[in-house]
Amino acid sequence: MSPHPPCADMPCLLQKAGRRHAEEPAIITPEDSLSFAELEARVDQRAITFLARGVQAGDWIALRTRATVAGVIDLLAVLRSGACLLPVNPAIPETPLGTLLQEQGIRWLVREPGRPLQPSVRIDRDVTTSAPPPAAMALRHRFQAHTPCTGILTSGSTGRPKLAVHSYANHVLSAAGSAALIPLWPGDRYLLSLPTYHVGGLAIVFRCLLGGAALVLDGRAENAGFLLHMGVTHVSMVETQLHRLLKQGNPASSTLRCLLLGGGPVRASLLEQARRQGLPCWTSYGLTEMSSQVIAQPPEGPARILPHRECRLDADGEILVRGGTLFLGYRDSGGILPSTDGEGWFHTRDLGRWEDGRFQVVGRLDNQFISGGENIQPEAIEHLLHTHPDILRAVVVPRQDAEFGHRPVAFIQSNAELDDHALRTWLREQLKPFMVPTTFLPMPPTGDLKIQRRELIRLANTPHPRER
Repeated sequence: MSPHPPCADMPCLLQKAGRRHAEEPAIITPEDSLSFAELEARVDQRAITFLARGVQAGDWIALRTRATVAGVIDLLAVLRSGACLLPVNPAIPETPLGTLLQEQGIRWLVREPGRPLQPSVRIDRDVTTSAPPPAAMALRHRFQAHTPCTGILTSGSTGRPKLAVHSYANHVLSAAGSAALIPLWPGDRYLLSLPTYHVGGLAIVFRCLLGGAALVLDGRAENAGFLLHMGVTHVSMVETQLHRLLKQGNPASSTLRCLLLGGGPVRASLLEQARRQGLPCWTSYGLTEMSSQVIAQPPEGPARILPHRECRLDADGEILVRGGTLFLGYRDSGGILPSTDGEGWFHTRDLGRWEDGRFQVVGRLDNQFISGGENIQPEAIEHLLHTHPDILRAVVVPRQDAEFGHRPVAFIQSNAELDDHALRTWLREQLKPFMVPTTFLPMPPTGDLKIQRRELIRLANTPHPRER
């Protein structure tokens, strides 16, 4: 079965929104706003500067992207120019970014939104600096449904960045499937709370274009005052942001209709606290390779697989996915590597289960390790630690051990001083002995809302002066 059945070229969502909702707000900040007509005009102007610089259809442009007005314009202008978009984290140092772009054959780079386009590698053709061509001759308003359009860097289990390539159809079908459960309309306001170099951030942009809703910029998802002041109706966040939002007391906003949680499991206690405070929390399972969401769980009722996706569990509990939102594959040295089995299924390496109408991700095959001949799934230990009333966040990783091969170590973020002996006794009452962490370490501060497990493994295997 082919995961990408043929279909006709797809019209540009920006152009459709510019015609249908011309005067409706497309971008709103605390200081200003842009209508869809104004946004499309500015995107056209920016795209023409790319073409004048020498960009040709199918070229790749890397963009150090930010969730700003200029950042959104540049994202859309790359696509309008006919190029393929690679949004990258602005924090990536220059040297590793240059190496990555050279390895992947990415021709162009915008170092900061709104700044001039520059060659990132040696270009074998002349680069023009002539006057911009007429817009009608060059700007793209239709997209071939299943050819490369965007790329997202995903580290996977090895730590070496992989470039997941998506088509325009992937993003449109992802937005359409989301809208089947969580529709957006003109007048709605969706906070662009996720980085646009992650697929979740791009998904928000496409959802708003499809529905005619406005992107709200320059605010944080955990800032209850900002959500209320800006009239935000929809917001996406991870568990850490929800925890911060709830710490503000009673953060419920009269305008908020959907708080969509992703990026990993969310503790039941946190969801219950949110429910008591009136927050309409949806949970979701998704992945970069499926262009964001696959399964959504409403505040009430069973979880649902979204349209244009298929999902099943194999005999070992691994989650397999396919459908119209499945990416094209991983780009490697200019080509795209196959990523599915013979039936078109992508093997996620995530472990899941259905239980009483709810879908739960119980761990990653990549995170399993062996201790004294016993398989340990660290997420099972973390789930128990998260039920402790004083533990805010816990991550369990393996530490090398001469006798057992590996032993579990727990990084803990707590809201009170914990007694290690009492904590270990509590765990022994509920876990098999080999699963009880040998050491508890303080969770290091991090600017990333999603814990980087590889970094914690490195820290766990480095002598720690404050081991308890």
